[in-house]
Amino acid sequence: MLLSPAVLGLLTCSALVGAVAVLASAVGLSVVFRWDPEDSGDRQLARERRSFLVEAALRVVLGCQLLSLFLVIATADRLHPLFTGAMCAAGTLNAGSFGYSTLLLKIAGLVLCGLWLIVSRASLNAASTGLVRFKHISALCIAGALLAENVLQYRYFSDLRPEILTSCCATMFSEDANGLGANVASWPVRESRITFFAAVSLALITGLRSLRDSRTLALFSAVTLLLGGISLAAVITWIAPGYYELPTHHCPFCLLSSEYGYVGYPLYGLLSLGVVAGGGSGLLHNLRAIDPWDAIEPGREGRLCITSMVAFALFVAVAIWPMVASDFRMEGY
Repeated sequence: MLLSPAVLGLLTCSALVGAVAVLASAVGLSVVFRWDPEDSGDRQLARERRSFLVEAALRVVLGCQLLSLFLVIATADRLHPLFTGAMCAAGTLNAGSFGYSTLLLKIAGLVLCGLWLIVSRASLNAASTGLVRFKHISALCIAGALLAENVLQYRYFSDLRPEILTSCCATMFSEDANGLGANVASWPVRESRITFFAAVSLALITGLRSLRDSRTLALFSAVTLLLGGISLAAVITWIAPGYYELPTHHCPFCLLSSEYGYVGYPLYGLLSLGVVAGGGSGLLHNLRAIDPWDAIEPGREGRLCITSMVAFALFVAVAIWPMVASDFRMEGY
């Protein structure tokens, strides 16, 4: 599978992103421990210029990394006709030992890269030692995660063989099957909906309160992260079957196909935006403690909080559209 154009392009891009991230982080780390904002000499000026260059490079490559999750799923979906039993990306990911491990790392990488980009964008002129160190050390940790992701991704695609027999999504997400996906699919629809809408309501309430009292931003961030996990479970339990109009079809990947208007891309895109923006609002608020010179833009947390709430509201609109636009109902399942 390594010679497939889609796989080869994905692996090449991932390798370049990982290499640039590691190189930039290493250069940034060499600067940060000698950082002295009180020094106005040539050496400190050179450190500042190098720091700005490193951040600029990381913003480009980590911005590209945000698309990596959707690219690997699209690639897996494109390859599914090569494997007996695979009907979508779910079967392709299941055809290799490292498929779903790679997917989980991609999800974690999207959140981490998004949070770092938020911090970097909000503190372009940061000079305080604590904030500069946080950005560069966290960038090094992200670069290490990207390397681990690249290794798993390579192992996954290199192990794929056309003669592999795999399971279709209908089997993997069947209520009678074993595994995490099957367990989530077996969650009663009524309980899943109540939990989902309760979490959405809690996020909106804490978000609106955070706009008046920034001390609750940490709670809002925690709620949005929790809501992200509950939303993914809701997609499997009742959102996806609503679009399929088939109560036994719980696959979260078929939503990305043309048959259903590629609705999965805006759905998962809005969910990603809501989680990252919500998490970023609380992170920026906490980082103000190590930003004595107020390099972080005023009001940035509030704008992120509003962005997160709007993204989740749109996610809910997309999620409930089948309930509004069709006569199909999941009651009784």
